[in-house]
This record gives sequence, C-alpha cells and structure tokens, in this order.
Amino acid sequence: MSSEDGGSGGFLTGLILGALVGAAAALLWSPRSGQENRGRLAEALPGLRNQGPEALEHAADEVKSRLDEGIDAFRRGAAEARERLARELDQTRRGEVGA
Repeated sequence: MSSEDGGSGGFLTGLILGALVGAAAALLWSPRSGQENRGRLAEALPGLRNQGPEALEHAADEVKSRLDEGIDAFRRGAAEARERLARELDQTRRGEVGA
C-alpha cells in the first residue's frame, strides 16, 4: 500500500504545480494590467491563506474518493469481462458458437 500512498502524493504535487502554472499563465495573458492583477491578487490572498490547507485537504479527499471509485469500477468491469470471456471460450471449446 505504500506505493499507492506515494502515487497519491505525486499526483497531488502535480495537481498543485499544474494549478500554479495555470494561474501564472492566466496572469500573463490576462487583458488586465499587471498593477490591476496584483491588486486583485492581494485582495484574494488573505482569504485563500485561511482556506488553503482546508481546501487542499478537501480536494485531496475528493480526488482520493473518486480515484477509489474508479478503481472499484475498473475491477468490477475487469471481473465481468473475464467471466464473459471464460464463458465464450468454454462455449467455443464445446462447439456451441458458430455459423
């Protein structure tokens, strides 16, 4: 399980870095002036500073929950596919499938 934990940490790090790069790109190509962008950012930062850790924890929990759901769905689908293939192979071996 430790490899799963490391994978989640790497994913979250990538998610955060991607968000920062996206924010920087948005500021660079913004139609507002740099001074206006800095003013808006300065207004938003105090609220973000208070929300930051809690919001990040919530986002991490949500991502983990969705990832777990996806893994479960994949496993169920794979099990169903294996069962279906086994039945079809058995039918083929018995000569039940054909023209």
